[in-house]
Amino acid sequence: MEMTTYVANLHSPLFYSGTEGMLIRSAAILNSTALSYALGYSLGLLNKRYFLYGEEACQHQYQELATTGLFVTDGVPLNLLYTGETFKSTEYLSERSLTVVVPSGAKGDLGRFKKTDPKRMGSDSPVGISKVRRYIGLAPGSSFTFSVWSKESLPNDLLITLGIRRSGEVRLRKTERAKKVCLNLFMLREVYGISEKRIGENNISLMDVYNHASTLIRGSDYRNHHFIDVDPQFVEQSLLPQIMHDAE
Repeated sequence: MEMTTYVANLHSPLFYSGTEGMLIRSAAILNSTALSYALGYSLGLLNKRYFLYGEEACQHQYQELATTGLFVTDGVPLNLLYTGETFKSTEYLSERSLTVVVPSGAKGDLGRFKKTDPKRMGSDSPVGISKVRRYIGLAPGSSFTFSVWSKESLPNDLLITLGIRRSGEVRLRKTERAKKVCLNLFMLREVYGISEKRIGENNISLMDVYNHASTLIRGSDYRNHHFIDVDPQFVEQSLLPQIMHDAE
């Protein structure tokens, strides 16, 4: 497989969840899950699905990323600039999960309703709760580097979109082959099936990856754990043969 290293330059604000709460902050490392989807869509290796139903809508399955023929590393920051934005969102809850007391008169609606409409208070109707949350995202001028292994040569110049509503426009340009790469623990375990311990003499485990990295950085979310400074030769000689064989 061929290794391509890109420098990714951000040309519009990029918002995604690194830590979440009333304040949502973008993490410093770009997850390979987002980069894999962006490359898969841009190169026509994945079909876009605009609506998800049932369990898949709340528990997304990332296994389809193993079918693209790409292995993408995490994006390591070269330059970080931040920007803030406030978004309004609506959370729909059933009336049974709320205790709402609406006294007579114009007051006492807790800011939830403009008027006391019995139809809107019915147990079968959802209740809309407006929320205002602050997002700290990445500003234009931020840049990252990441690498991709592929069966065929990739473009020298590519435009992808990332983040909330895919509003972050990122220009990719080929650069010199990286001497170290950053790997995502979640992708290795959940998408490519790398186990924590060795199963058989020739199989690679997450502990083997850890032993070939300088350290493991743990994020606030289980998808934000990163193996730092992994040798690309280890990836090519030991990890990729197992990953691509299992994907087939």
